Amino acid sequence: MSSAVCKRFCSSAGVSRLQGFASIGAALALVGCAAEVGAPAEVEAASEALTLTPRWTISGGGPVSFSPDSRTVATGSPATQVQLVAARDGSAIRNLTIRHTANAASFSPDGSLLAVGSGGPGQTLGLRLFRVADGGLVFQASSHGNGTSAVSYSPKDNGLFATSGGDRTTKLWNTAGTVVRTLNEGTYGKRISAMSFAPDGNTLASNVSANIHVWRVADGTLLLTILGTGGGKGIAYSPDGKLISTGTALYDAASGALVRTLAWPSGTVTCTAFTHDGQAVVVGGEDFPNNVDDATIRYFKVSTGAELVAFHQLGGAGSYVKSVAISPDGASLGYTLATDGTTAVVASPF
Repeated sequence: MSSAVCKRFCSSAGVSRLQGFASIGAALALVGCAAEVGAPAEVEAASEALTLTPRWTISGGGPVSFSPDSRTVATGSPATQVQLVAARDGSAIRNLTIRHTANAASFSPDGSLLAVGSGGPGQTLGLRLFRVADGGLVFQASSHGNGTSAVSYSPKDNGLFATSGGDRTTKLWNTAGTVVRTLNEGTYGKRISAMSFAPDGNTLASNVSANIHVWRVADGTLLLTILGTGGGKGIAYSPDGKLISTGTALYDAASGALVRTLAWPSGTVTCTAFTHDGQAVVVGGEDFPNNVDDATIRYFKVSTGAELVAFHQLGGAGSYVKSVAISPDGASLGYTLATDGTTAVVASPF
């Protein structure tokens, strides 16, 4: 991100006093777009909303997931389908038919397969595995009693992925459609909102009603439980595997210790992801100023928790950001808007 871009962000937001922050790599050596955590008085309120200009937008919503080569986006659709579209311009590649509304999607590490979770209470056949090349169905299953809310493919194994759902379980699957292992998520809540493999594929973290479980994949051992994480409904590992983000806080992935909080002034945090270099974390949800929904995405500096930039008014009335994703090449940010039912891709500012 150039200093010229930073100046445009800051002036557009109407920020009159900002403290500098240390460079995020050589590409982020700039001044004046964030305040350090613990010093909110040093940044004045924005006088106007800073919003994003999408490269493209389509009718979609639900999940958003980039293929490993960053060329394809998988997302929901207004119908009971998953759309595969070109990341460069949103042009249609093909539609994949599912039984219910899509909740989650994840590509295999070689990009040849796509696992899709769908459905809600009382709905069956909420899991499908597709071949990306031709859209062929590999298998379908009723993975969870109350719908499949989260899907994550192992980053190291084309034959292994995980699903979570409203039945308080996470399941590991192979591509033959067999459950390898079932993980009992306990009684903290009725639904696992998000779940993700670590970059090395050895552990799996789940967000269970804002509590974190970290599991060892090899044998299903529960390694960590982190209770009361501040309400964030997302989960993401940093690229080096050392941190876990819930969207409201960063935790040490090995010990579970709180590293730092991420300030979200009001409303709800629904999703999170790390930038390609791991030096910024992306958080989506809604602000709720004056009892009005404001679909919002914020970037935070990982090393300090400082807010780098906030994008407001991304959707219409009653809308919120349902999911966010950073392309593997680091160039693009994808997000979806609930209520609006749209999917968008923009150039990632960091």
